[in-house]
Amino acid sequence: MPRQEPDPRDEWFDVVDEHASPTGQVKRRADVHTDGDWHRAFHCWVIVRSRHAQPAIVFQRRSANKDTYPGRLDVAVGGHYRAGEGFDEVVREIDEELGISPPIDALVNVGRRWAEGITEFWIDREIEDVYVYALSAPVATLRPSFEEITALDVITVRAIEALFSREESTIASRRFLVSPEDELESETVAEVTLDDFIPVKDGYWLHGARAAQAVLNGETDVRL
Repeated sequence: MPRQEPDPRDEWFDVVDEHASPTGQVKRRADVHTDGDWHRAFHCWVIVRSRHAQPAIVFQRRSANKDTYPGRLDVAVGGHYRAGEGFDEVVREIDEELGISPPIDALVNVGRRWAEGITEFWIDREIEDVYVYALSAPVATLRPSFEEITALDVITVRAIEALFSREESTIASRRFLVSPEDELESETVAEVTLDDFIPVKDGYWLHGARAAQAVLNGETDVRL
C-alpha cells in the first residue's frame, strides 16, 4: 500500500538565525518560505557500488507537486526538521522517502551547509545537516514514496565529475521510476544534464559526491 504522507502545509518549523540558533519563533512552512526565514534541514546522500564496482550516487527526482524545484534531481533524502525535532526524529525522513530505516550509527556526518534559493514565488534559506549512507542492498530493494519522488537516478561519481567539470554535457543514469504502489519499476538508461539538477552556487553536487565516495572508501573525518 502507498504511504500516506503528511500534508506539507501542516508542517511547522522552528525559525533559526544564521548560526542555527533557535529564535523562539515557530512558523508554518509556507510562511517560512514566504518570509525567507532560516530553518534547519536534513540531507542524506546514498552511495552504492555500481556495475564494475564503480561508486554511484542515488539521486531522487522530486515530484511535480513540490513547492520548490519540482521535477529536479536532488539528494536521495532531504527533509526539514519539524518544530521541536532533533536528529533522532528527523532521520524518519529516510524511511518516509526511501522506505528503509538504517541504523543511526551507519549515517556518517560530513558537515553542515548553508543553502539559499530565491525566486519570485519563495525564499528558501536552509541550514542543512549533511550525512552519507553507504547502501549495501541493491537499489531495486528501495521503496520510495510516490508522493515525494517520481524516480531514482543512479549516477557514477565518475560521470558526476565529468558533468560538473564541463567535460561532458550529457551523462548516463540508471533510472528507476516509482510506481503509485511505492515500488521501483524496471531499470532503464536515461540521459542527464546540468539542467536536471537543483541549481546550486557552491558546487554542492560535486563536493557531496566526492565526500560520499570518501565515506564508501572508509576514509575518516570526511568533510564537504
